[in-house]
Amino acid sequence: MRRLVLAAALAALLPNAVSTATAANSPRSGSAVAAVAPIDIESLRIAHETFVLPNGLTVIVHSDHSVPLVGVNVWYHVGSRNEQRGRTGFAHLFEHFFFNGSENYPHGFREAMDDLGANNRNGTTNGDRTNFFEDVPVSALERTLYLEADRMGFLAGNLSDDMLERERGVVQNEKRQGENAPYGRVFGRLVETMYPYSHPYSWSTIGSMEDLQAATMDDIRRWYADWYGPNNAVLVLAGDITVERAKELVTRYFGGIAPGVPVARQERWVPELDADIRDRMQDRVPQTRIYRTWHVPPFGDREAHDLELFAEVLSGSESSPLDRALVYGSGNATRVSASIMASELSGLFMVTADVKPGVDPAVVEAELDAVLEAALTRAPTRAELDRARAREVSGFVRGTERLGGFGGRSDVLAQSMTYLGSADGYLQRFRNFSAATPESVRATAAAWLRKPSYTLQVDPFPPLRAVAGDVDRSVLPALADAPAVDFPDVQRATLGNGIDVVLLERHSTPLLNIALVTDAGTAADPAAAPGTATMALNLLLKGTTRRDAFRIADDRDALGATLGVGNSLDQSFVRMTALPANLRASLDLLADVARNPAFPDDMVDLQREQQLAMIGQSRANPGAAANRLLPTLLYAEGSPYAQPGGGLGTETAVAGLDRAALAAWHQQWFVPANTTLIIAGDITMDALLPALEASFGDWRGGAAPSKPAAAGNPAAGGRIYLVDKPGAPQSVIAAAHVTSAPGAPEDLALETVIRNFGGMATSRLNRNLRLEKHWSYGASGFVSGSRGQRTFAVFAPVQTDRTVDSMREVLREIEGVAGARPIAGEEFESILRSQVARLPGRFETLDSLVAAATDIVNTGRDPAYYDDYAANIATLTPEALNAAAAATVKPDGLTWVVIGDLKQIEAGIRALGWGEVVVLPAVP
Repeated sequence: MRRLVLAAALAALLPNAVSTATAANSPRSGSAVAAVAPIDIESLRIAHETFVLPNGLTVIVHSDHSVPLVGVNVWYHVGSRNEQRGRTGFAHLFEHFFFNGSENYPHGFREAMDDLGANNRNGTTNGDRTNFFEDVPVSALERTLYLEADRMGFLAGNLSDDMLERERGVVQNEKRQGENAPYGRVFGRLVETMYPYSHPYSWSTIGSMEDLQAATMDDIRRWYADWYGPNNAVLVLAGDITVERAKELVTRYFGGIAPGVPVARQERWVPELDADIRDRMQDRVPQTRIYRTWHVPPFGDREAHDLELFAEVLSGSESSPLDRALVYGSGNATRVSASIMASELSGLFMVTADVKPGVDPAVVEAELDAVLEAALTRAPTRAELDRARAREVSGFVRGTERLGGFGGRSDVLAQSMTYLGSADGYLQRFRNFSAATPESVRATAAAWLRKPSYTLQVDPFPPLRAVAGDVDRSVLPALADAPAVDFPDVQRATLGNGIDVVLLERHSTPLLNIALVTDAGTAADPAAAPGTATMALNLLLKGTTRRDAFRIADDRDALGATLGVGNSLDQSFVRMTALPANLRASLDLLADVARNPAFPDDMVDLQREQQLAMIGQSRANPGAAANRLLPTLLYAEGSPYAQPGGGLGTETAVAGLDRAALAAWHQQWFVPANTTLIIAGDITMDALLPALEASFGDWRGGAAPSKPAAAGNPAAGGRIYLVDKPGAPQSVIAAAHVTSAPGAPEDLALETVIRNFGGMATSRLNRNLRLEKHWSYGASGFVSGSRGQRTFAVFAPVQTDRTVDSMREVLREIEGVAGARPIAGEEFESILRSQVARLPGRFETLDSLVAAATDIVNTGRDPAYYDDYAANIATLTPEALNAAAAATVKPDGLTWVVIGDLKQIEAGIRALGWGEVVVLPAVP
């Protein structure tokens, strides 16, 4: 009987549906196809009334007295999109808590529903919402509303650690079950790849195992308080109930629930891929499946409705183009589909094809591409579109035969109110369906599906097996001798105008890495204008007297080159990579950028704004703030190293920099006598020098300027400087002192010591704070690469509650390397092996060769330091390492900087009694 009623309803909605379907057996044969009447929108309307309680709960009532049944449907406007990375899976996990009873009914909700005879009941979570629904006899409606209200307002008192542990295990097994199903790992892979890292759809609703394991009861209680208030919910009652009765019961049981906090809600975020992405994975699946996915508009958007119709046209029935071509035509696919998943912020359009075993997936993909291109090029026929509309309307009508459950009347009304703000909002979808034309559907599809897409091919695991072997795995194989590493000869020359040239030949790749190095750096900043070098160098790429910034970029790209600028403390760089075939033109571009900056006023203004913004950013970042602060404490006033670290300068100084000041700085420091050209790569000196002379030979300038010597601040040691960062979950600890300049014989030993102390993942410092105690993501220690007096420093970001303990451990490690725990035995053997064995990788790239040559130029170091590096490392002894450490590291001279929440850490730091504690009002 129901089938007849449904068929009659469809005939009323689409009067010509039967004749259209009949005529469409040969839609392109020229036979007449009866016109289809527009969709009768009013026939699809679900009658209802809406009221809102004073606490914000929206209630929708749909009355249908056909059967003594009421569908109860509660939608909370919270899903996995409201989580944060590192705390994923909460929305779905909390859905499970709703079935464990509440404060006033601490019993199972499932059992309660069974007891009162509920049908069609469940709870579900997706990216945008969490819902709970049950169809109950009218005799049980009041109890059901009591239970739903108690879950909404009085769940917290029944939550427990035992419940958390139990439901966490259930959810983790649900995740395992899903991933164990064929193609069960696809969706997680898809959203991680398709969506930007910061997009709230970039993780799966069920979350990660690690995040689920890390969830605490405090997290759970906070989640409940933030998202499950009545003002963030919609309650739908559909069935044998009147509005008057609904108001009475809902007010009685829900009216007293306190509203939750106001909810901020993002409305739309449709990403766009920069280029097509291809991906491939293996799984325990019976056959290869191809997924092709595009970003498309979100739920409720008119274009999303056009794309729904396009998907129906493409693969909505056996006679659709995709099915006909791949399944019934070539037979190369066993199943195909096209669909749109429209979520609240954005949607996904997906086409899939299951490849017939034995068929090359590339063949199926080519067929899929051909069908799709044809559909995007040629609009569907009116008959094809009418059939697609009919399938969509009939699917909706079949769903609304039910009061509750997915697609039922209560579900439609709740979804429409939650996402669209109106219980009638769903009708617009059908208005859009009715207004769609074959050309509008095609045009919308072409606009979105000709954009870059993500293609994922999921293949069955191949039949692999292990073979028998005779390896005794209890015996660790011996290490062979480390391979010899031939550091290129450091060749030197001088151009006619005095520019020094350093060449390191390597002919393995047709590439040149070029650095124009001036003896300037941030130490060349005028005392009253820190930040000048950084601003001037960045402006070199913003226009010359011959090229504006865009012409520089175009010429660079046309030559296949790259350009970059930067400063160290002592040197300023203009860097280029170039193809040997384009060397002359590339050098001309490099010379123009380095020699002829125009410092255009508009670019000066823009760069000033950007540098001021970067200063603000550096203060906001605790690690950068500590780096900015340390030099001002460690070096004497007037020292060129005493300016804020990072080279950005101060707001006052940068705000005062103008074109004239920048041009004067450049003219003073960028002169041939102060410049070295360092080249590494595929060229000989004989071929190089003429090209350099042609581009740089006519450069003229005065004598090389000088910089004052860097001097340490003798009063810096023995102090702890604190900077408040209220509410910070981590403290950044820095401990440092000024030490000797480079160039001493013990530098090689010192480099080895410092790497073992804090320069690698398994260093003493990182092993202590990260690998053993888990107080830090990573801690490091180093000696700076400056030309003058260097800095020995430790940086350790640690969890706030372990700040004082971590300071003790940092000092213990510093005292250890200074002599309390000498390097000896296996530790000594291991670090020497590592230093020698890493050489092939250390000098693998042209960048690394240029860096070594830059160090030689900066420090005046003998090139033999690198020529004989491996041999010299091999001669080091424990005594040499420990002597170098003792001469360099001075625990009693440390200056400490700690940036964190002083309310939590200051008292403990003062109790250490390590010296004067100074609270700084701000970072300079």
